[in-house]
This record gives sequence, C-alpha cells and structure tokens, in this order.
Amino acid sequence: MAIPIRLAATLRHFETQLAGPLENDVRRNMRVEIVSAVAYGVFMAALMFVPAVLTRMGGTPTLISVYVSLSYVGHILSSTSLLVMRRISPKTFAVTSWALGRAALVLMALATGTASLLVLATVLWLLEIVPGPAYTRILQSIYPLAHRGKIMALVRFGMALTILVATPLIGLGLDRLGYQAVFPLAGAVGIAAALVFVKMRIVAVPGGVPVSHSSLGAMRRVVHNRRFVMYQLGVVFFGLGALSANPLYPDVQINRLGLSYTDLGLLGLAQSISWLIGYFLWGRIIDRYGALRCVMFTFVIQAVAPLSYAFATAGWMLLPAFIAIGLVWAGGDIGFTNACLELSDPEHTQEYAAAQSTIIGLRGFVAPFLGVGLLGLGVSQPVVLLCSAALVLVATLFLNRARRM
Repeated sequence: MAIPIRLAATLRHFETQLAGPLENDVRRNMRVEIVSAVAYGVFMAALMFVPAVLTRMGGTPTLISVYVSLSYVGHILSSTSLLVMRRISPKTFAVTSWALGRAALVLMALATGTASLLVLATVLWLLEIVPGPAYTRILQSIYPLAHRGKIMALVRFGMALTILVATPLIGLGLDRLGYQAVFPLAGAVGIAAALVFVKMRIVAVPGGVPVSHSSLGAMRRVVHNRRFVMYQLGVVFFGLGALSANPLYPDVQINRLGLSYTDLGLLGLAQSISWLIGYFLWGRIIDRYGALRCVMFTFVIQAVAPLSYAFATAGWMLLPAFIAIGLVWAGGDIGFTNACLELSDPEHTQEYAAAQSTIIGLRGFVAPFLGVGLLGLGVSQPVVLLCSAALVLVATLFLNRARRM
C-alpha cells in the first residue's frame, strides 16, 4: 500500500514541477485532457502518413496540393461555430464534431482509390478543425493565464509521447498490412479520445456576451487591433512559405529518394522526439516571454525544412527537416492559440479565434498551389523550396513588429 501512495506523491510532485501549483478543478481537467491527448496521439500519428499513402497510390504533387488545400476548409468555415455555440455548449459541439470527423478514418477501410481517400480525408479535417474557436474558449475558461502555457505543453507532451511510439509502428503496419487496416484502428482510438474529453468539468464560460454570426462580423471587430493585424500578416506569410513546399515533400520522399513507410516511420520518430522536447521549450518561453516570441522563433526554425528537402540526396539528409517540423508543430500548436488569447479582448475571444482560423483557412486553401504552380511554370524544385524558406523568414519581420508595438 505504501508503494502506490509513494508513487502517487512522486507523480504529483513531478506534475507540480511541470505545470506549477494548481487548484483541484484545474488539475482534474488537465489530467482528463492528458488522457484524451494520449489517445489522440495514435490518431494523429496515422494522419501524418496520408500524403505518403496518396503518393504511393500514384498521387502527384498537384493531388497532394489539393489534399493540403482541402484540409484547410474547416478553418474557413470555423466561424459557423460561433452560431452553433449560441445553441449548444462549446464542449458538446467540439466532442460531437471530433467524433464524427474521426469516424471518416475508420471508413478508409472501404477506400480503394485516391479519390475516395481524398473525400474522406477532407470530411475528417473539416470536422476536426471547425470546433477550433470552441476549444479556444474552453481553454480560456478552465486554465488560468499564469499556468496556461505550461499546462498546454504538458497535455501536448502526452500526445507527442504517444506519437513518438506510434509513428514507427504505424509505418511498419502500413508496409505489412496496408492503410485499409491501419487507418481504421487509428480512427477508433481517435473517437475514444474525443469521448474522454466529455469528462472535462467546465463550471462556467467567462464573458457571456453575444458573438458575431459570421467571420465578416468577427473580422470587423478585430481589424482595429493593430497588433493582432500585424501578427496575422506574419501568420499569412508563414503559411504561404510553409504550405507552398508541403506538397513537394512526399514527391521527394517517395519518388526521388525511394523511402519506404518504415523509413518514414523512423524519420517520424525523430520528429516526434523534437515535438516532445518542443512542448516543454515553447511552454516555458510562452509563460516567460510571451506567445509572440515563441511564434517568431517557430517561423525561423521552419526555414530549415525546405532547405533540407532542396538539397537532400539520401534519406538521412531529411533528418534536420523532420526535427525542425517537430519543433514547429509544437510551437505552432500552443503558440498560435496563446498568441490569439494574448492579443484578443477577453470578452471577444471566440471572435478573435474565429477570425484567426478564417485567415489561416483562406491562406491554407491557396498556399499549397503556389509551389506546384511555380513547378508548372518551369521553376526547378530546389528553387521553389528556397522561395519557401525565404517567405517564412519574411514572416518573422511581421512578428517582430507586432511584438514591439
């Protein structure tokens, strides 16, 4: 009996060291979200292989551009969540949408070609992303500002730890069993993660003021916030750079370097380790220096990825890119959310979140076609990747300006 008590005390001490001293309700919600995030990691690890699967099935960089572009439709439509949340709670809306979207991964057992896989992936991303403003509102209501960065980092640490373990196993499973067996299993675990989130205890949502019915209404409110506008300009340039290169990565991996799913799984393991480390790094930077500085550093690191792909002649030469992307995912995950909360009016958080999501969506819908468009004009692949790196570095200038305003 003494051993479990001692273990519980040790875990609580470890938890306090990472997240800080928390009230009981905050601690309980954090633990529930950690469990949900751990399960979600399996689902997320599987999604990382979708572009490679599409490419292995004969998909061209143009098709991957379509996939990446359609994955941002949920951002564009996220403002509809403002209207939905006038009728149901943010938690109910988020859980329902997540569960239905992740069911699309289960249905990939029936997908036999790139078209059906693309349709299901689009539905999945739409329902996964639309509740973004609802999730932001939940975070605002359950986690105190002083500890929010560290709590989010600890939650995402659980997710990234699962991804670290699951990524090479999923790569091996895809080589041995195929996507029609692996994707449905990951989808079922993703649904379970959404259902765990139901246990989150939300006593009250602060504010309670009416929200705009559309993204245009939200835009009109936030456009007068000059720091927020400058920050969003940085987000736009970052996305144009990063997403213009993304559709080219699977072509380099599969067609130029001839990597297997197992090879990609091992590279993904390195990416997951950096992702894991990134959450601790960025969580502390956010709490100590602010979210804008975290996002600015993230933009600089992103430039490493296209540069690595531009000059890679062997699989191991992509290692810096995978490490950089892991750090960028961690920084963007908690950095964008916290920057939105940091720059928004507390009474209108949902509208700022909807405006940011809409901007990210419009940018993401267009940006994937920039790279393949340049290829179509005869620009070489390495030059396109170098342009990608240049754009994300330009984005840091806007972030630095917003930070100093």
